[in-house]
This record gives sequence, structure tokens and C-alpha cells, in this order.
Amino acid sequence: MLPPRWLAAVAVLAGVLTGADARAEVQPLRVAYEAHEGCPSAEAFLREVTARTELARDAAPDEAALEVRVHITSAEGESRGRITVGTEEDARVREVGGATCADVVAALALITALWVDPTASLDPQRPTAKPRSSEDPDPAGAARAAAGPTGAAPPAGALVPPGGQAPEPASPPRAGPPQAASLAPTAPVARPATAPPRPPSPAAGTLRSPQRPLPLERRWTLGIQASAASGVAPEALLGGGPFVELRADLGLRASFRVAAEVAATGAIDVGPGGARFTRWIARLDTCADVLRPARWLSLGSCVGAEGGFLHSSGLVGDTITEVKDATVPWASLGLLARMTASLGALVRVDVHGGPQFPLVQRSFMFERPALVIHEVPAVTWALHVGAGLSF
Repeated sequence: MLPPRWLAAVAVLAGVLTGADARAEVQPLRVAYEAHEGCPSAEAFLREVTARTELARDAAPDEAALEVRVHITSAEGESRGRITVGTEEDARVREVGGATCADVVAALALITALWVDPTASLDPQRPTAKPRSSEDPDPAGAARAAAGPTGAAPPAGALVPPGGQAPEPASPPRAGPPQAASLAPTAPVARPATAPPRPPSPAAGTLRSPQRPLPLERRWTLGIQASAASGVAPEALLGGGPFVELRADLGLRASFRVAAEVAATGAIDVGPGGARFTRWIARLDTCADVLRPARWLSLGSCVGAEGGFLHSSGLVGDTITEVKDATVPWASLGLLARMTASLGALVRVDVHGGPQFPLVQRSFMFERPALVIHEVPAVTWALHVGAGLSF
């Protein structure tokens, strides 16, 4: 039995995994199990699951089943267990630790049982001996009934010698036809109704532990994103470009995105003349999902870095007759909030944006007459909207 603090912690972890509707059908499980030396076997893990709910069983080789992957390692004298329930977009990952591997296996089995059956027992229900029904024959009782009562009073009309002592019963004859015994009618004995026996849990099949470590789930997304940047130029830079993203199952559903962008302002009127700003950058965003309100929606945060060039071109105006171009390096770091929606198994749409902190702050100006066109502030803002295909 798990300690109470284990039960509370595991129940909270499993609560994130379980759905709102209780499952009434038996769920086949296909378990991939890997553990360090000294841990219980894969069969023991499945027995821990089926001992808590009758709605789980081992899957047949060619049967559609719920994928359950268990990976247990040992570090610094403790065991750490990691369980992945489901595959791809529906996968849920949880980790637990404990002083012994048996405790970790029990906790992971409880998480699995609660995912299959939200009403599963927190403690494993071990099989008990079947009680004997009252309808079963009682050999001892039958023997007592056949023997009859002892020391009973003589029947009415029997002769009793003086002194009130009944004569010793005569020995039965050795030969001759048997005499019919007279039995007094007895009241029928009420027998308690017994409930039908509960069907046993499906037997756990034989599982084989994989020989190689379990691979991490990875998924690529290739797409295009539109962008808007405020504060980099006198007016917003609008543009976009392609991106490629790698999602890795590292416990936080992390993702790494590389993007290339080109954005421009168009012609800007600055009084005596005009200007046009263009920026070419490459971006790297590292994100992690923090909250998942729905199976198709996730909320997270990102840390981004971008670098490239910012180009400014002067435009001839009423007073400005001679113009020049200027190109300066551009680099900034950013903290972004992100929302991602999965539209089916292949299409992903996301929006992320937030403050950017330029590492290079420059001023753009006309020389004759001296006029400052724009100064890059300490904080700028960026917004990105992207869509892509996953593979």
C-alpha cells in the first residue's frame, strides 16, 4: 500500500491525465516497460494496474490498444519513473520519484489505472478466497442429521420398569428386513440469498521489456509566419518568412523554431524628406507548453533571439535634395507568450508575441539640415502569426 502522501500526490498527477467521462468498456493496454536492475517486472506493473480496476487488460498482439510506456532510472540512491500514456498529440507525460523502485512502479500503475478508470481503487484489490455458499452441502451437518438426537425421552406408551429407568434398547437383529424409520416433519430452513460471484479481472499477459531505451517523441513542423515589429523604425515593420520547428518530448513539450524574416515600412514622410526602413533577420525561439486547456490548444512561453541587419534609405523631399543609405547590425532578445492550436493531425496554427530588448541601439538622421528621423528605444514589441504542416 502506498503511503497517504504518495496517494495524494499521485492522484493529483493522474487527475491531469484522466478525462471527464468514466470509461465503461475494458481498455486494452500495450505496455513498453524499461527499468533498472532490482525493479519489479513488466508483468508486476500490469498486475498493479489490473488490481486497481477491472477496465484494463493486456492487449493482444494485433489489437488496437492504448500505448503505455514506462521508463524507470536510478540516480543518487533513488528511483525516477516516467510514464507516457498515448501517442503523438494525445500523449500525456508524468514523472514521479521514490526511495524504492517498487514505490515508483505502484505510483505509475495508479496513474495508468486512473487514466483508464477514474473510479479505480487507490489501493490494489488483491484476490480473496471465495466464500462457501449456504447452499453448499455440509458433511458434518448431514452426519449429525443422520445420527439423530441422543438421550431423548421414550415415546408415549413405552413400558417403564419400577424405579423410572428405561430399559436398555435391544440390539438390532443381525438379519432381517430393515425397519422403516419414522421422521418427524421439520420446518424448512431459510437460506440466505447469495450474490453471484464477481467476474475475475482479465488475466495479464506476458510482456517483454524492450532491449533499447525508449526514443523521445519528436515532430517537425514546416510553415510560414507573418510578423509585425513596433519601435524598430518610425512606423511598424511588416513582413514575414518561412520557419521550421522541432518539437521534442522532454517532459515540458519543448519546441525549437528557426525562422527567417524580411520586413519593411514603406515610404515614411518625415517633413523635409522621407525614409524607408527594411530589416533582414534570422530568429531562434525556444518554447515550452505551460498549460493545456484542451487537447487541441496549448499555452506556453518562449525565449527568443534574433540577429541580422537594419537598412535605412533616405528619400528626396522639398528641402532634402541629397540622400544616403545606412545599414547597421541588428540583434535583440525577447520574452514571448505563445498560443498553439492543432487543427487535425497535420495543421498547426500559433500566435506568439511580447517585448524585445535590442542589443544595438542606433539613431537615424538627416545631416543637412540636421534632423533626427528615429532613435531605437530600449524596448520594442513583436508579434508573429504562423501556420504550418507537421510531419
